Amino acid sequence: MPADRRASDRCEIQFEEIQIAIHSRRELYPVKNISTGGLAIEYSPGTDGPFESEAIDISAADYDRFYLPNIACKTVYDIATLMEGRSFRGAAMRIRGLKFVELTKEQEEQLDILLKNCFESSAK
Repeated sequence: MPADRRASDRCEIQFEEIQIAIHSRRELYPVKNISTGGLAIEYSPGTDGPFESEAIDISAADYDRFYLPNIACKTVYDIATLMEGRSFRGAAMRIRGLKFVELTKEQEEQLDILLKNCFESSAK
């Protein structure tokens, strides 16, 4: 089995506790996991084709209504995935990995707070 190449521990997100808004879209996307280096979202590609995800806002209602706007990022992977109980012939779903780029000191501090809350919540 190949080694995991992630530089940071990822917090797995349950029940869509954290979502992102991509500036070029009007929808919210559930976060699958998140770390200091980036996050993964699950989405349905729809009919309007591929989209860019260069700037996002992160929100988390369960963590004191956390909101972190204007995070610069770049796509590092975008792969097909199985939806629970479906086959590849079912509804198309994809997982996109986004890497954070050029975080400000304040954004890093806010992200650290979110991750601390996330890891504490998942340990319960």
